[in-house]
Amino acid sequence: MDYAKENYDDIRKFLDNHRWDKKDWLLFTTISVSFFMWGIALSIAPLTTTWPFVPASSDVYIIAASPSGLLSGNLIMGYVSDKLGRKNIFITTMAVTVAGLLAIAITYNYIILIISIFIAEFGLGGDETLSLSILAEYLPVKQRGFALIESSNMANTGIAVMSGIFIVFSSSLFNQKISLIIISIIAIIFLIIARLKMGEGIRWKKTEAQKSKINFNAKNTLKFLSLSLIGIAIIVGFAFSDLVLGPYHFQNYTDEIIFFPVLVASITGILGGYFMGKARRKRLAIAGFTGMFIAWIPVVLFLHEIVYSIFLLILFLCLSAVFSEMSWASREMLEPENFITEHRGTGIGSVRTVGYVIYIITVFALAGAAVSTYAVAIAIIFFSGFAGAVIYLFNGRETYNDSIF
Repeated sequence: MDYAKENYDDIRKFLDNHRWDKKDWLLFTTISVSFFMWGIALSIAPLTTTWPFVPASSDVYIIAASPSGLLSGNLIMGYVSDKLGRKNIFITTMAVTVAGLLAIAITYNYIILIISIFIAEFGLGGDETLSLSILAEYLPVKQRGFALIESSNMANTGIAVMSGIFIVFSSSLFNQKISLIIISIIAIIFLIIARLKMGEGIRWKKTEAQKSKINFNAKNTLKFLSLSLIGIAIIVGFAFSDLVLGPYHFQNYTDEIIFFPVLVASITGILGGYFMGKARRKRLAIAGFTGMFIAWIPVVLFLHEIVYSIFLLILFLCLSAVFSEMSWASREMLEPENFITEHRGTGIGSVRTVGYVIYIITVFALAGAAVSTYAVAIAIIFFSGFAGAVIYLFNGRETYNDSIF
């Protein structure tokens, strides 16, 4: 198809209905690897709090560096990609990410470690926004949901792999660092080669000159509110139930608390990704966020018993992880499917900015808080996701099998 000679509606129809081909496989694979690296970076901040050269007083700043970098990357690089295109920014974001990860691996200074975590997360924050935009814009509509879910689920796989490495090499800082270096080098070689073979986003090229404005009417405001509440539940709730819980309250079990629930979430995504991708987005969001909130209630009610049994704690975290994956899946589809191409990067970045701002605030607000306060705070955060899903149910657009602009 000669894209230069076709009008935008014909291009949309072609992209929505074309058969999955080699270019789609290349795109899906490279973005899956990107999300895998995002998982590596997400897990590395709380995991490095176990390193012997890191003072306990710096834990809160190490953990806060992660959402700070993601916040900046999502907002800045999402906007830049809308203005300058997808491909060049897509290569830059991963280069920045790997540079940060390699710096984490070679440093023995906790201040440089904090800066390196920020750099890695900045790159991945931008890469995350771009990945969702590109997948939604390139792939046929029938495979779009599946691809968005399965590729983004690789973040869970990355977290499980990295935390598993820390468990296996729990007594060897050197082996933990070498593993991170090897993963980063392999990833950057593959991603640079794959991304150089990609073309510029076709939808973006056709819409870049339109310069339409975002209308801040009641419907769009409710959409933004619902997606923001959903984002808060995933960004903040996932982080504090799985990633930050160990460093704050169960330091001796940090690796295990991260590994097992995220492994369950990863398996849920792998086994259920096809079916969730075919599900109606509204129903999936309601089911996921309702289940995630209800699964956490026993943790609050029986907290006294749970805190004295790491097995019980991990069991409830694993149960919550099943619904968390369903919620994650609905969010990964709803965000790129709800914004037009001209503003997709900015839109996704803006929605996620709300969650990352609250993430940063919560890092400091819950530092030193009693475990009971911590548990109730997570319940409130999970409830925000349920509220967002309800608002979207009554006011949002059902995007399943719907063409995007």
